[in-house]
Amino acid sequence: MKQLALATNNAHKVKEVGSILKELGVQILTPKDLNVSFDAEETGSTFSENALIKARELFRLTQLPSIADDSGICVSALEGAPGVYSARFGGEGLDDKGRALLLLEKLKGNQNRNAYYACVIAYVDGKTEKTFEGKCEGTISEEYDLIGTYGFGYDPVFIFPAFQKPFSQVSDSEKNQVSHRKEALNRLLSFLKSNPS
Repeated sequence: MKQLALATNNAHKVKEVGSILKELGVQILTPKDLNVSFDAEETGSTFSENALIKARELFRLTQLPSIADDSGICVSALEGAPGVYSARFGGEGLDDKGRALLLLEKLKGNQNRNAYYACVIAYVDGKTEKTFEGKCEGTISEEYDLIGTYGFGYDPVFIFPAFQKPFSQVSDSEKNQVSHRKEALNRLLSFLKSNPS
């Protein structure tokens, strides 16, 4: 089974990326698995720049083929915000729920609820650096979902049209079939298959 180092300390991303890649015959190793202290500063202004910063840093630390994900939610009525700042939206004092509620507050009374999740996966192995993009179109709900138990981040306020309910009410396996991360990872896997090391 092919192994890739995954440049994140986010347990939700580890679970989601790991489950998608496992189905495709790839095992991921986290910084914790590799016993390295990983903390790359995301100074880029695009998803691609931030993903590459993280993948390059983990490769530098481990010398293993490394992948990194940078992702976020882009809202039409907010001119694409929060975008690359999705995880920092509203400042450091907010958790996932706080950021989602802030997003709803900023959209209050706005008829344009269009949004999409974006994901860029960067791959770095010392010889090659590539990025792979994925997108998942949907809308922002009018209120925060209090009954869903799945997902993370903005999932309680993001509605995928085919499901007609927030991602927080959709099982991980269902979400993984349509998510922005799945699309980006599929593109990564296609590249790896056509460029076996």
